[in-house]
Amino acid sequence: MSAEKSFKEANGFVNQFINTCISILKVVIRSKFTSRLPKAESETCIILGNGPSLKTSLNNHKAFFEKHPLSCVNSFSMSDEYTLLKPEYYVILDNGFWMSNEKIIRDTFDALKTKTTWPIKLFVPQMASKSKRFEELTKANPNIQLNYFNYTVFSGFQFVSHFFYRKNLAMPQSQNVLVASIFLSINRGFKKIVVVGADHTWHQTLHLDQNNTLCIKDVHFYENEEKVIYKPFKKGLDTDETFKVHEIFATWSKAFYGYI
Repeated sequence: MSAEKSFKEANGFVNQFINTCISILKVVIRSKFTSRLPKAESETCIILGNGPSLKTSLNNHKAFFEKHPLSCVNSFSMSDEYTLLKPEYYVILDNGFWMSNEKIIRDTFDALKTKTTWPIKLFVPQMASKSKRFEELTKANPNIQLNYFNYTVFSGFQFVSHFFYRKNLAMPQSQNVLVASIFLSINRGFKKIVVVGADHTWHQTLHLDQNNTLCIKDVHFYENEEKVIYKPFKKGLDTDETFKVHEIFATWSKAFYGYI
């Protein structure tokens, strides 16, 4: 074994050890040890992403969607399909949903409150409990059952991280809500998980305007693509700071890495 290879292996072990120790400390500080996930009541579930292709899937495979419980994400409640499909599970991950008061957030909550006439399990990170926004929602509509989960990102030795994953005390980094939805579905006990509407083609809609500002045309299945316009690609709902190209691709790499 060469000296260089030995150094890389030793360096890798040290980094893994340090990351493991830091992650365990994060679990102790951030995670709520009493959090429990409701068990799966069937073998299969379908996770609905909000990508444009979902409309095609819904049109072509209607019977399939009627056979299995559905899990939706983010602002799905704003769509007409929400009341038609009546999903059993709803997952929200983005902290904008409990920290921002932008119109899309208000509209999502209003739709959840007024449209949900059937029992649904809503999953949100434990950190969202500080805002009380979701608890107020469930008080306004008893059909919504609130379930907190520990979104504590764990990195380090795989055998250690998997132990905390199984205990629902930590998770892989979920840059995209679909990663979190898949993780929660696995830990709840679903044997087969079907993901639709996960286009992940954001890079195809990037555009630089005349001011050299990075813009994006972010289309969801419930929108008319022709009416969606390019908008500055902001780093958050409550900021005017926009991404640079290298920054957004670094962020997207984390989204794809989460599926490993």
